Amino acid sequence: MRVAAYTGGQNTPSARMRVRQYGPPLKSYGIDLREYTLSLGKSMPADAWKRPFWAAKTVVERAISIPASYRADLTLISRNLMPGFLPGDRWTASPRVLDVDDAIWLNRGGHRAGPLAASCELVLCGNSFLAEYYSKWNRNVAIVPTTVDTSLVHPAEPDEREIDLVIGWTGTSGNFRYLYEIGDALQRVFHRHPKARLRIIADTPPQFRQLDASRVDFVRWSAEVERSELQKFSVGIMPLRDTPWERGKCAFKMLLYMASGLPVVVSPVGMNRDVLAKGECGFRASTQEEWADALDLLLSSPSLARRMGMAGRAIAVQSFSVQSVAPVLAQYLTSVVSTPQSDLGLALGSTREEKVK
Repeated sequence: MRVAAYTGGQNTPSARMRVRQYGPPLKSYGIDLREYTLSLGKSMPADAWKRPFWAAKTVVERAISIPASYRADLTLISRNLMPGFLPGDRWTASPRVLDVDDAIWLNRGGHRAGPLAASCELVLCGNSFLAEYYSKWNRNVAIVPTTVDTSLVHPAEPDEREIDLVIGWTGTSGNFRYLYEIGDALQRVFHRHPKARLRIIADTPPQFRQLDASRVDFVRWSAEVERSELQKFSVGIMPLRDTPWERGKCAFKMLLYMASGLPVVVSPVGMNRDVLAKGECGFRASTQEEWADALDLLLSSPSLARRMGMAGRAIAVQSFSVQSVAPVLAQYLTSVVSTPQSDLGLALGSTREEKVK
């Protein structure tokens, strides 16, 4: 079975973690996944003078790749086909599957998210919050969590772990606002632990007002660098606000930390809460006091941190790894192609039952 997958930029998290990394494992289920990215990504450049060139190149690249969907058995659309939800999905061949890992109806042009979902035979959602929302537009909705390739992301060997106390965060600079909001808590932890440091893996350096810059390390992101730097963390953090946008997030940072054998401290929002419920892999924190106390405890108790880190690793391997979810994804994709639309709901229900077992 051939799948034409339309994603954003080469480094777009949704493209890397929800589509591209499934290419090799899906081959063992007879699925040939071909990805078609946008070289400049789906985000409009900040510089106004670059926008006409970006728009023209984006439209041309998509137009050139659209015929591939007619040579495939299935069209997979990651989030949306064109920036701003321009109705380019009508150009692609059916059957179509939409994959969603954020509350993208809140983005610019998000009012078109409904028609896009309705034009697809199936919508794959990264968590239950998204699934509930998209079920308004399409009766065939299934949950496929965002996953980590646990053969690539794994704990450091005991003698490789740094002795330093490192509070770690990885992500894009657009999400620094969440880190800044727990700046007071981080300052308290620094006061209690004079040797503790904050390490940020991102595209640009953060600018904290509360924290001593000499205690904040910046590492420029790349996939390879991220994997090695995660192994140097003592604890991974994922602060969030509690709004519809954050409830649509799929806990990817948290899962990266867990796959690396790290204890976590996270905001109990959306998918984060669901993952925490699977075992004692870390702490939830909502207030500055809770953030400071949880980090203090983990930095003060290496044995507790190690136990929670190993519990998190086990959860990641069992429930959120590419290896564990690939067969479920393969069944969903195959069902769309092999099952008449009128019976697709029954086929999806059967797949869900098998997953529960």
